[in-house]
Amino acid sequence: MDTVRIAVVGAGVIGLSTAVCISQLVPRCSVTVISDKFTPDTTSNVAAGMLIPHTYPDTPVPTQKQWFTETFRHLSAIAESAEAADAGVHLVSGWQVFRNVPSEEVPFWADVVLGFRRMAEAELKRFPQYVFGQAFTTLKCETSVYLPWLEKRAVALMR
Repeated sequence: MDTVRIAVVGAGVIGLSTAVCISQLVPRCSVTVISDKFTPDTTSNVAAGMLIPHTYPDTPVPTQKQWFTETFRHLSAIAESAEAADAGVHLVSGWQVFRNVPSEEVPFWADVVLGFRRMAEAELKRFPQYVFGQAFTTLKCETSVYLPWLEKRAVALMR
């Protein structure tokens, strides 16, 4: 069987993640990442990602929950591994506060993150301009660390 040649456009988080996944899932393939910029010069390098999904009205909620659950599990595995520091992925706890009570007080992803709960009144008093809040633990990805780690994985798999 001939080698399948695949091009991935972009060397940010999405492009490199795609290259890694393809390299792992498609036997006997050759993956090339095409980009005008690589780490540390990508847009992804200047953003830190807190894993908190937003609702997309044109995408069914079960599909969004599946995506979020898979992403949470994947990043959790990295955060729990010996590579966590090198990858820049770790757990972070905090609050999400609102000026108005959201239409869904318990979001679709509440049972995916760790320890999701409504903030107590005593906690909410720390934020006098807000009327509602949620507390939970999620994952944070420091992309300035994550991208070089991901790029090394991609290069190793593409050899």
